Amino acid sequence: MKRISYGGASFLTPDDVADALLELVTVLGISHTNETLDLPAVGDDGDTLIVTMVVGPMSALMSVPEFSPWKGPDTTLVIAVLNARIHALTAPKSYPIEETIATTDVDWHDVDFTE
Repeated sequence: MKRISYGGASFLTPDDVADALLELVTVLGISHTNETLDLPAVGDDGDTLIVTMVVGPMSALMSVPEFSPWKGPDTTLVIAVLNARIHALTAPKSYPIEETIATTDVDWHDVDFTE
């Protein structure tokens, strides 16, 4: 488990969620956007709770490993969502072929073939 500190508060979450969160915040700088996230966390009593947070390129997060006697929640879905966002922000952009071919604005009527 890792404790994420953010905005004067902190929460305990599984390692894979903490790592994906930090990676997402890092790549948000590419798009200069913010994201609202719902992340699983472990409360002081071991119960799973959802932490809602807004993160962006300027978010100052800190992740610290921490021992916890509690079993972490299932993170399969949230990791898939976070990884999909990371991939979407870092994948090369593709453009239709019409936008990649350089053309000129010359028409056949503009060309003098008599010279």
